[in-house]
Amino acid sequence: MSRLPTLKPGDSVEIIAPASRCSDNQLIQLKELLTSWGLSCIVADDIFKTSDLPFLANTDEYRFNALKKAIERPETKAIICARGGYGSMRLTPRFNEIIPPATPKLLIGMSDITALLLYFQQEWKWPAMHGTLNTDKCSPESIAAIKDIVFGTKDHITFQGKPLNAAARQNTSFASSITGGNVCLVQASIGTLWQMQGKDRIIFLEEVGERGYRLDRMLEQCQQANLFKDATAIVFGDFLECNEPDGSSLMQNVLTHFAKQCAIPVIHIQGIGHGFVNFPLLFGTSAALQCGTDITLMCHR
Repeated sequence: MSRLPTLKPGDSVEIIAPASRCSDNQLIQLKELLTSWGLSCIVADDIFKTSDLPFLANTDEYRFNALKKAIERPETKAIICARGGYGSMRLTPRFNEIIPPATPKLLIGMSDITALLLYFQQEWKWPAMHGTLNTDKCSPESIAAIKDIVFGTKDHITFQGKPLNAAARQNTSFASSITGGNVCLVQASIGTLWQMQGKDRIIFLEEVGERGYRLDRMLEQCQQANLFKDATAIVFGDFLECNEPDGSSLMQNVLTHFAKQCAIPVIHIQGIGHGFVNFPLLFGTSAALQCGTDITLMCHR
C-alpha cells in the first residue's frame, strides 16, 4: 500500500476531461478554486470540442493524448478530472502506450473516472482519491475535506457506518485498502484489462439514477464474475435517485437482500457518492474497518 502524494502551495496541477464535459462555468470555478489554494493550474484551451459522439468532452484521440501528457508532464503533481459522465473506458485499451513516471501523481475523480482509478491502482500501484471538486454540486465541507487531505493537513478521514448483515455486526476489525467506485463501471470492468481486483480489499460501491432491478442485475453479474470473491468487506456509499416510475424506491430492498447473502461484512456509509455531501475516499492507501456496534472506516492518506 502506498501513501497519497502531498501537494503544497506553488505546485502545478492539471485539469483534464477524459470522459464527458462539464459546463464552461464549472470549469472556470474549478480552476479558480485550485488557484485559491495556491496551486498553479494547467488547463488546455481546447479541452472541450465537438466529436462524433456529442456526449464526450472531445475525441478519443484528443482525450487520450491529454491524459498521457498530464501523466508524463514532469512539472505537475496532480491530475484533476473535470467531470465523469461517460468515456474514460474508451481510453484504456491504449494505456500500454503510457510510461508512468517513477513518482506517482495524485488523481482525483469519481463516477466514470472509476475506470482510471482502478487501472492506476492495479497496474501502476498508484493511490488515488475518489471525489470531486465541483463547487456547484458539492458541499463546502466536502471540498474542505479534500483540501485537508490533498495538502496533508489531516492524515486520515473517518466515516461512521451501519451494518447491513450479520457479519458486519460481529465485533471484528480489518486492515486493508479500498478499491471500487461506481457500480456500473465496476460491472463494465469485467473482462477488461482494468477489471476490479477485490481480493483482500475493502470494496466500495455507489450509484446514481438506476432502478432496483438494474442495480440488482449489476451486483448479481459482479457476484457471478467473482469480483467480490475473497474481498475483506463491502462498503455501500450513497445510492441516489434510484426511483421507480411511480416514485418509489427499491434500492434499500436490493442492498439488504444482497448483503444477507454475503459471508463478509457489508456496511452502509452515507455522504460518499453523487450527493451534495460527498466526502473523499482514498483508494490504494491503508484503511482500517471496525465492525460491530460502533462501525468506523478510517482511510489513511
